[in-house]
Amino acid sequence: MGYLLKYLNVIVIASIKFFWATPYAFLFRLNLVETFVMIQLGGLLGFLFFYYFFSFLLIEIKRIWPLIYYITPRIFKVRFEQWLDGRRYRRLTANKFTRMNKMIVGIRHKYGMLGIVLLTPILLSIPIGALLGTKYFHHRRSFIPWMLLSIFVWGIVSVLLFGTLLHHRI
Repeated sequence: MGYLLKYLNVIVIASIKFFWATPYAFLFRLNLVETFVMIQLGGLLGFLFFYYFFSFLLIEIKRIWPLIYYITPRIFKVRFEQWLDGRRYRRLTANKFTRMNKMIVGIRHKYGMLGIVLLTPILLSIPIGALLGTKYFHHRRSFIPWMLLSIFVWGIVSVLLFGTLLHHRI
């Protein structure tokens, strides 16, 4: 039972923040093969889950928004419109670029899909990469295979890198 919980824990961490799952697995004293299999399983399944979840969510929100707006009581609609007006005003007057937003926009404009694919497992996180892929590259059939390949390759790199650095010290 203890190993199952360790495995599930590493799979969940790998599905969210992929690159840090390897040292996390080594802290649980998993060997190289167990670490590699669990982070690959977590990264690949996590990406597929988040990609299709965000795809479903974006489509459903667009589809059911008119219905939600129609059945909402008038007082909430008025407050929502006031909130939207305030939000529009704040967006026009405020420059709310964070360092992460600037980095994501810069990567997308400079490197496109390849930049998102390569940097998602190590710099961004799996859910952010899946959301960006769903939003900007859903029409490209090659996005999912490239992202899965990137996760696989970065898994090998992280196991080799952290395996040589951490595994001998623990």
